[in-house]
Amino acid sequence: MATRIYGVSQGEEQAAYVTEGVGSAVSADTVELTVDLADGMTKAEVIRAVERILEHITKNQWAPA
Repeated sequence: MATRIYGVSQGEEQAAYVTEGVGSAVSADTVELTVDLADGMTKAEVIRAVERILEHITKNQWAPA
């Protein structure tokens, strides 16, 4: 499967610090998002999915069990 991985580490506040790679997640950053390109999602669909994740994190208790 083709994947694209985006990551950022704690304390890195600028978009320039976001890492981008291919393959499987390696936990190099504090937060990583893996997108499976084989599903054929558009850029807009990926953004909507990230927004749903953001909404979930915002509305639910932190830290998750």
